[in-house]
Amino acid sequence: MVQYQSFPDAAGASRTLDKLKALMLPEMSGLRFLDVGCNEGFFCGFAAFQGARESVGIDHSQLFIGRARRRFPGCTFHVQGWERLPEGPFDVILLASALHYAEDQEALVHQVASRLSPDGVLVLETGIVSSKKAEFVKVQRGIDERFFPTMPKMREVLRRYAWKWMGPSVSQDGDPVARHVFHVRPRRPLACLLLQPPGFGKTSIANSLFKANGVPVVSTDQLLDRVAKGRMPADPALAAAAAEDYSPFRIDQTVQRLFAQGLGPALVRLWLEHAGTGDFALEGYVPGEYQDEVKRALHGAGYLPVELHWQPSGPRLPGPQELAARGEAFYRSLQQQPADEAAATLREPAGFIDELSLSGTRVVVRGWAIDVQGELPAQFAVRLDGRVTAVTEFERQLRPDVQRHLGLSTGLVGYRFAIEAPGVRTKDDLKGRLQVFAAEAGYPIGRPFHFAAPVAALA
Repeated sequence: MVQYQSFPDAAGASRTLDKLKALMLPEMSGLRFLDVGCNEGFFCGFAAFQGARESVGIDHSQLFIGRARRRFPGCTFHVQGWERLPEGPFDVILLASALHYAEDQEALVHQVASRLSPDGVLVLETGIVSSKKAEFVKVQRGIDERFFPTMPKMREVLRRYAWKWMGPSVSQDGDPVARHVFHVRPRRPLACLLLQPPGFGKTSIANSLFKANGVPVVSTDQLLDRVAKGRMPADPALAAAAAEDYSPFRIDQTVQRLFAQGLGPALVRLWLEHAGTGDFALEGYVPGEYQDEVKRALHGAGYLPVELHWQPSGPRLPGPQELAARGEAFYRSLQQQPADEAAATLREPAGFIDELSLSGTRVVVRGWAIDVQGELPAQFAVRLDGRVTAVTEFERQLRPDVQRHLGLSTGLVGYRFAIEAPGVRTKDDLKGRLQVFAAEAGYPIGRPFHFAAPVAALA
C-alpha cells in the first residue's frame, strides 16, 4: 500500500507536518484525543507528545495500524471504521481528509461530534466546492467520484454547533477541490449576564435586547421579592436570608448578604429553575467579588456565560450607603447652630425603642437616641439574655418630632438596625430579655433605652 503520511524515515504522499500546522490543534495536555482515520498515527503521536492523557486512533487498515503501533507504542490503536467509534467523551477529535468517503456525511459529523466532551472540539478537515447553493456536489477525482459539500451546505450541517472556519488546509497532489479546516464544538446555551449595580439601566437593556426578541429574562429583583414574601418556593436557607430585613429598595444589599453567607449556589439554582433550557438573560446585581463564582457555576450547569459591559449615560448614581452619607453630611451642614456652641449645650443622654419587628431570625429595632451633645450616638449595644452584641452599622433616620420636642439642633437622631436573635419566634419571646444602649468601643454606656408605649409590654 502506498505510503501516505510522511515521517523523517518515510516520505509519503501527504505533507503531514504542513497539515499539522494548518489544522491548528488545541493544547492537549491532560486531554483525551481521538483520530478517526488515523493512518499511521502521526497526529496521535503528536497528541501524546503534547501530553495528552490518552491518545486513540482508529483506521480500517490493518497495515497502517500495525505501523502506528510500532511508531507510537504509548498510544492506543484499533482496526475499525467509524461505524463503531470508541467510547467517549473525548476532548479533541480529528476527522481529516475522510468525510467524503462517508455514505451519509452529515450523519457522520453528528456521530463523531456526539463523542465530544461538553467543552471538546472536533477538528474537521474537508474539501469544499465553490457554490452558493447548499448541496453536496459530485466531483471527479483521479481514481473515483465523490461528493463534497459547499460552504452553505457546511453551514447547514454545523448549524446546531458552535463552529469556526479556521482557514484553508494544505492541498495534496490531485486534489479536485480546496481543503478547509473547521473547529466544531458542542453549542452551550448562552447565559447573558447583566450584573451591574443599581442605576445602570439593566432592566431597560434586558427588555429591549432580549425580552423583545423572545429570549427569557430572569430578574433577580423579581425572584427575591417573591421569595422574601413567601410567594415562591426556594431553598429554605435562601428564603430565610432573603426575608431578613427585606426591602425592595435594598435588594442589592440583600444580594450582597446572600453571597457573604455562602448562599450564592442556592441563588444560581433559583435562577436556573426559571431560565428554561435555551439561551437566557440574567438581569440583577452581583457584587464584583462574586461574579467569577457565578460564571463558574453557570458554566458547570452547561451554559456559556457571556458578560455584558457598559457605562451608563448621564451622572453616576451613588450607592445607597454613599448617598445616605452625603445626604446626612448636607443635612448637618444646614444646622444654624455652630458645632462648638452645640457641643457646649450638654444634655442628658436618652434613648427610646419605638418599634420592634421580626424578620426571619433577626430582630429589627427602630427608635431614637441622643448623646450628651444632643446627637445620635456613634454606636449601639444590644443585650439579649445577658449576651451583648455591638452594633456599628445602622440606618440613620430623621426624627423632626424629637427635634421639636427636645429643642435639638438636628433631627438626625433616629436609628434602625437588625440583629440576629436565634430562638426568637414572636415578639413576646423578647419580653424582659432585650435591652438597647448607646455604646463606646462596643460596650454599653449609660442606662438602657426606654420602651415607647407601643412596645412597653416587652420591657
